Amino acid sequence: MILNTILEHLEQFAPPELAQDWDNVGLLIGEKSRKIKSVLISLDASENAVEYAKSKGHDLILTHHPLIFHPLKSITNPVILNMIESHISLISMHTNFDAAIGGVNHALAEELDLEVDRHLGDPEAKDIGLICISKTPIKIKDLADFTKERLGSKYIKLWTAGLDVNRQVSRIAICGGSGGSALPLAQEYADILITGDVSYHNFLDSKIPIIDAGHFYTEYPALKKLKDSLETFGIKNEIMPIELHEWRQNLIYV
Repeated sequence: MILNTILEHLEQFAPPELAQDWDNVGLLIGEKSRKIKSVLISLDASENAVEYAKSKGHDLILTHHPLIFHPLKSITNPVILNMIESHISLISMHTNFDAAIGGVNHALAEELDLEVDRHLGDPEAKDIGLICISKTPIKIKDLADFTKERLGSKYIKLWTAGLDVNRQVSRIAICGGSGGSALPLAQEYADILITGDVSYHNFLDSKIPIIDAGHFYTEYPALKKLKDSLETFGIKNEIMPIELHEWRQNLIYV
C-alpha cells in the first residue's frame, strides 16, 4: 500500500488541524510514494522500536510521540539515521490524536470503563481532555486502585487534596499523557482528575484529588485505536509489545 494512502486514511481519523500549534505531526520520515508492506505501532520511535521493526520486516513506524519536534540543521540522531538507512518511514499522530474522537482520551475512558460526557473545555480550542461519568459513584481510593490495575501501572500517585479517600466521586476528568494543564478546568467541572506527569506545584495547587497514573500508562491503551483503524483499512500491522518499550525495560522502582 502506498505510504501517502495510509497517511490520508490516518488523517481522516485524526485531522492534523486538531494538533497544537507547537506540535509536529504527520509524515516525518519517508517518501509519500513509497510502497509499505506492514506497520509497527509504538508510543515512540525509539531504538527498541526501530530494531523491532527491522526484525519483523515492518517498513513504517506509526507513533504517538514525534521523533522530530524542531527544524533540523543536521541529521546526526542515530535513530533517525537508522530509520533512513533501513528504509523505514515514520508517521506521528500526537496532539491531533489526543483531541480526536476515538483518540487517546476516548481510549483511556474505555479502558477505565467510564462514560464520556463531554470535552473538558472548548473542542474548538483543540481541547484534549474529557469529562467522564462513573457508572456508579466510587470511592477515591477504589478509583485509584482500579486505575492502577486496569492500566497496569507499576505505581500511581494519589493526591487527596485533603479529602477522605473513602469519599465517593462520579464526575471524572481525564487527560492522557501530561495533563497538568488540564487542572484548572478539571477543578471547575469534575470531582477528580486522572492523568500523568503532574508536577509538584500542580499537586499543591489542586483543590480536587488527582490520580497520576503515569504518562506512558495513560497513553498506551490508545495504540489499540490506531491498530483498529489500520486493520479496517487492510494494512498489516502490530503493536510493539508493552514490555519492549524502553519505559518498561529501563525504569526501576526502588
